[in-house]
Amino acid sequence: MIFIYRLERFGPNFYLALFIFFNSFYSITSFSFVSNELRWIITKLYPFIIIPNMAAGPLLYLFFLSITQPDFKFKRIYLLHFVPSLIFFINGSDYLFWDSAQKAQLVESFYTDARAVFNMPTAFFPYYWHVIFRMTQTFIYVILAIVLFYKRFKLNDFKFVNNQKIPFGYLALFLLFFLIHFLTTLIIGIRLNPQYDDLLNHLDDLNILLVSSRTSFTLFILVSLFHPKLVFEKYFKEQPKIVRKSSLITDSDSQKYDLDEIERAFTEYMLTKPCLEMGFSLNSMSDGMKLPVHQISYFIKQRYNQNFNDWKNELRINHAIELIESGEAKHLTLESISMQCGYRSRANFVDAFKKMKGMPPSEFLAKFNKA
Repeated sequence: MIFIYRLERFGPNFYLALFIFFNSFYSITSFSFVSNELRWIITKLYPFIIIPNMAAGPLLYLFFLSITQPDFKFKRIYLLHFVPSLIFFINGSDYLFWDSAQKAQLVESFYTDARAVFNMPTAFFPYYWHVIFRMTQTFIYVILAIVLFYKRFKLNDFKFVNNQKIPFGYLALFLLFFLIHFLTTLIIGIRLNPQYDDLLNHLDDLNILLVSSRTSFTLFILVSLFHPKLVFEKYFKEQPKIVRKSSLITDSDSQKYDLDEIERAFTEYMLTKPCLEMGFSLNSMSDGMKLPVHQISYFIKQRYNQNFNDWKNELRINHAIELIESGEAKHLTLESISMQCGYRSRANFVDAFKKMKGMPPSEFLAKFNKA
């Protein structure tokens, strides 16, 4: 996912890919503290593992911010979310100056006494604060993501179906799984406090919490895998159905169809403005109107004297103009406007706008603002 979306930095899928990778990496590095086979991860990669481990929370927040805010733009101030990662990296950097024998001896002690983990060398504050801060920070980011989701879901009248194709159902499951995941890890972090010596003396409780945490994360991964069209949306193109020659309508054939009935179904279907949805096509119209594709295509040609694509683009561009002239698009980027009009890419929106208005949308916006 990171490779696929490498050219779409600061976009939701890129944040999602990084979040999944970093959180998975955290799970592996956490396990390496108690797994003799994975001791090399701590020996060779500490304290560099601190940076990705603590970056998962901010990436989770940025993913929800970018997917719920139509006018989202990455700002430099967002880099402040990653400052704690750098601080804790510096705090653990004393380990870099240890020789190989010291590192091997310390890591070896983890597997005979779990409490030895808290003996990791630090510059400013004890290693336990690494553990509790990471878990607390990420849980707070989950709460912030829930707030963002709630506000956007509220704007959609708490309906899962929407014109902007925001996957509310997927996001709800996302938040549910990670609320469980990070709540259990936070409980683990609190009970690992070496002053209380609590959880390390109750390994059954620790195992239950770990199973709950890992199960919720695994369920999230499975849900993501079963939504490939969401995750890899740019690689799913709407392909028009091939209409056989025998099904094409001729003027004589058109008399067999009730055009009044088609118009009634057409008018009712268009009340919800489905043309503003990404992926809107003749096939989706056919499914929604319960009529064959060729009848709908014929009706549009007869009623509007346009083919389907020209008719669809005209509706979408007219909607964009309404947004601009009403002032609703005042603080929106061209990419946000294009998304609200149903376009997957800004380039397609610009081409359609230029074809209809004889100028790119940026020029139209400039002229409107001057007026």
